[in-house]
Amino acid sequence: MLPLVHRRGWIAGAGIIVLAIVVGSLLPGPVVQHVGVFDKFEHAGAYFLLTAWVAGLYERRWHPAVGVAAFLLGGSIEAAQWAFTATRAPEALDLLANGAGIAGALGASFLGLGGWATWVERRIAGRASR
Repeated sequence: MLPLVHRRGWIAGAGIIVLAIVVGSLLPGPVVQHVGVFDKFEHAGAYFLLTAWVAGLYERRWHPAVGVAAFLLGGSIEAAQWAFTATRAPEALDLLANGAGIAGALGASFLGLGGWATWVERRIAGRASR
C-alpha cells in the first residue's frame, strides 16, 4: 500500500464501495429495477469505481491483483445471486460488464490515474499549509 496519511479513511471508502456493490447486487429484483439505467452500464461503472479507488491506494505493481480481486468479487456475487436469491439471476453479460469496468480502470491507472490518493493528500496538505 502507498504511504498514505489517511489510510484508514481510504480503506473505509473502498469498503463502502464494496458494500454498496454487494447490497445493490443482492437486493430483491424489484428494488433494483427502479434505478432506470441500463444494467450493464451500472455494472461497468461500479467496477470501474471500485478498481480505480483501490488502484489509487496501491503501487502500480499491485494493480493487476486489484483487477483480479474485483473480478472475483463480481463472480462471487453472481454465484450468490444464483444460490441465495429468488429474484436475481446470474448473467454472463454482467461479468463481461464488470470486466469492462475493471479493464477501463486498470487502463486509466496505467495511464496516470494510479496512485491518485497520494495526489489528493498532497493537494489537501498544500491547502492546509496556506
